[in-house]
Amino acid sequence: MKEQKRFPVVGMRCAGCAHSVEQAASKVEGISDANVQLAENILSVSVDERLASAEDLRKAIRSIGFDLIVEDSEAEQLRRRDAMEAAELRRMKCDTIIAWSSAILLMLLMLMPHFQMMPYLMMLIALPGYTWAGRTFHRSALKQLRHGVFSMDTLVSLSTTISFFYSLIVLLFFREGPAGMKLHLYFDASAMIIAFVLLGKLMEKRAGRSTGQAIRELMRLQPAEALVVRNGRETVMPIAALVAGDFVRVRPGEQIPVDGIVTEGSSSVQESMISGEPLPREKKVGSMVFSGTINGSGVLTVQSTHVGSDTVLGRIIRTVREAQASKAPIQRLADRIAGIFVPIVIGLSILTYIIWQLTGAVDASVYGLLCAISVLVIACPCALGLATPTALVVGIGRSARNGILVRNAEALERFATIDAVVLDKTGTLTIGKPEVTGIDWFVSDTDVPKVRRLLYSAEILSTHPLAAAICRAFAEDGRTEELSEVQNFPGRGIEFSFEGEIYRVGNQTFVEELGAQIPTDITALSEDAAVLYFSRAERLLGRFCVTDELQPQAAEVLAQLHRHGIRTIMLTGDRPEAAEALARKLGLQDYRGGMMPSDKADYIRMLKDKGHHVAMVGDGINDSEALSTADVSVAMGDGSHIAIEVAGITLMRSDLRLLPAAFELSRATRRTVKENLFWAMCYNLIAIPIAAGLLFPVNGFLLNPAIAGAAMAFSSISVVTNSLRLRTKRLPLLR
Repeated sequence: MKEQKRFPVVGMRCAGCAHSVEQAASKVEGISDANVQLAENILSVSVDERLASAEDLRKAIRSIGFDLIVEDSEAEQLRRRDAMEAAELRRMKCDTIIAWSSAILLMLLMLMPHFQMMPYLMMLIALPGYTWAGRTFHRSALKQLRHGVFSMDTLVSLSTTISFFYSLIVLLFFREGPAGMKLHLYFDASAMIIAFVLLGKLMEKRAGRSTGQAIRELMRLQPAEALVVRNGRETVMPIAALVAGDFVRVRPGEQIPVDGIVTEGSSSVQESMISGEPLPREKKVGSMVFSGTINGSGVLTVQSTHVGSDTVLGRIIRTVREAQASKAPIQRLADRIAGIFVPIVIGLSILTYIIWQLTGAVDASVYGLLCAISVLVIACPCALGLATPTALVVGIGRSARNGILVRNAEALERFATIDAVVLDKTGTLTIGKPEVTGIDWFVSDTDVPKVRRLLYSAEILSTHPLAAAICRAFAEDGRTEELSEVQNFPGRGIEFSFEGEIYRVGNQTFVEELGAQIPTDITALSEDAAVLYFSRAERLLGRFCVTDELQPQAAEVLAQLHRHGIRTIMLTGDRPEAAEALARKLGLQDYRGGMMPSDKADYIRMLKDKGHHVAMVGDGINDSEALSTADVSVAMGDGSHIAIEVAGITLMRSDLRLLPAAFELSRATRRTVKENLFWAMCYNLIAIPIAAGLLFPVNGFLLNPAIAGAAMAFSSISVVTNSLRLRTKRLPLLR
């Protein structure tokens, strides 16, 4: 049986590196579906543990110059990765200082009058920059070469090695070329290329750490230990050792380590990190609490219902990580290009040198070498590889921090293109807590108690969205009757048998099917109320008016969507008169009442057939068919909702303002991806010909390889920096 696993990778620097890691992982027997998320340096694989282990995978990754963190717990993986990244950052700082010391000394030396030993001194000064500061590039390039793979390290190592050893050979064996032509030395280029690339990579790494800040913040909400109460004794235990059913004591100010039910104590709990709700919620015996939330001033004893990765926080982290690791369709094309980019660049570099040789120009060999090196250095697979994942990581992370869970990159990309939003009423446009506001009985007063018990007994078994309101209204004594042949009819009502007679509770059409006659004089009700009827065969027993309070910002949210050119449609099972009244009140552009769940799905198919891109917003359970039919499914929940696992986008709290915020973030992320790809493609399409000497016949311009290295480094920085702008994106209605 295969299991999906994720491992942090240490040492990746570009899309070529990511492609190499994917290739190496795929060659391990028992490993499949290898996928690298470059922005977070995460390798996702499917592992058949009968054939392969994490250590087998680690050996394969180490063989090409990278390392894999294989600790079991995600919290330990995070701590280990942070420690290794901190060590790598320190190493990069030291290497950058050494490289720039060599580069600056070489620049100062070149300003001095020439003297006989100057070339030898330049070689000695360049040596530590090329060898020590550049050792990571050289070592990685050699390991990858043995496995027939290429990356940015290959380009940097190849260009600096050619520069250094060409200069060394000229210095030791040739002082002049044919016909007394003076031969140039490029010791300065070898040191300066490494200096610029290291500086750029250092800046990129520091900026890149910010792209994954959201997921790191979520993971740090998971405490490492818990105070477990067993047999009346308190014991500190690691989180990994907890099981469902354990009793956990949480002191004031501590993070709650599990999902569970409060069995002792009362307190206020800050749940903003889960739901985005800023105000603490009061908790008492019987209340549900969630892992990662912060206890207030009281002491709580909690019986765990879910632990570890099964908690709400664990599911949120898993959803965010899977979304950030997923690839949008546009990224797959970029990855294919990046996978063959380095061999193409090496070929272009060789071609550049050959073309210069064929020109027959004076110093053609020198110019050809200079341009060939510049082509190797300036080409940037990094910018191309980072263009999509950095924007997605930041965009999805920003969404999660605002209570918007994105299932995958494709859902985010599709959401940016929607032009029609279909909304359910209950729990979406309303707060989802319907109440019975009117009751009419059509039986004698002596029969009312029995009819009430029958109704209550049926509704506690019903899946209808309004059943909870009926249960709350008739639950005073809690007495029930034994019912038989209970059958739910989604979107219509419930049918059951009692003492040989058939009863129905539901909408007007549903009870009329049994022959119940509903006089026209009792159908007139509050125009925006939902109405349920209770009948025994053809005898009408009762009628109930149910209303639900509107979401406070519903009208404002719909107006915001209209300003974006998005059509809004409400589909509800309520009677058409109630749907019409609500549509007028909220300013909806279209509505349909009296709809079954299958009718909603058919309506969405009709919209799609007309060329619309449709998002469906519902509660994730009763609207499952319609949600699955839409281009993008949006479920509103409280974080513990099943919709986290199935919806394309989940709004973690019942706040409709999150809908336009999600739309803004999806559009901004998509726009940033396009900007990044445009920049990365244009940079390479323009920079490579210039580096090859395209402008030389026009104005005599040749690009210095050191400047080419600087351009390559800063192209990646620009992509990361552009993506980070999403962190400060202003969101409508949430300001």
